[in-house]
Amino acid sequence: MAATSLVDADVAMGHELLDILDRAKFPVTGAAWIYFADVDQWRLVIRTPKAEKDLLSSLAQVADVMDAAGDLRARLDFSRVKLVPPKDKMLAAMGSVVRVDGKAEIRFSRNVVNGVLIDDALIYRLAA
Repeated sequence: MAATSLVDADVAMGHELLDILDRAKFPVTGAAWIYFADVDQWRLVIRTPKAEKDLLSSLAQVADVMDAAGDLRARLDFSRVKLVPPKDKMLAAMGSVVRVDGKAEIRFSRNVVNGVLIDDALIYRLAA
């Protein structure tokens, strides 16, 4: 398990961001809080095909959607939000074991899948 705890406020903000992105029709095929031990930090990893085409533009779009929906960007440190392309190894590894099409909260801790170490994660969505 992670040295730094994932707090309830983070979990709620993850749900809120996913809802905001869904309403904005921003394509999200995977979303999870993942603990990165090398920086001792939880990051909200969002898998989207837009990250493969133009990452900077996609990040700007997410920031704009967050701003338009209220104060989420003021509450959620945007440096903790990471957009990744569909072939991201960590989400692909978790997705080979867990599938979540809608939105849920599935804890995934202390696992090695296809050679990828997942120290700790809270999965919201992992669609095919």
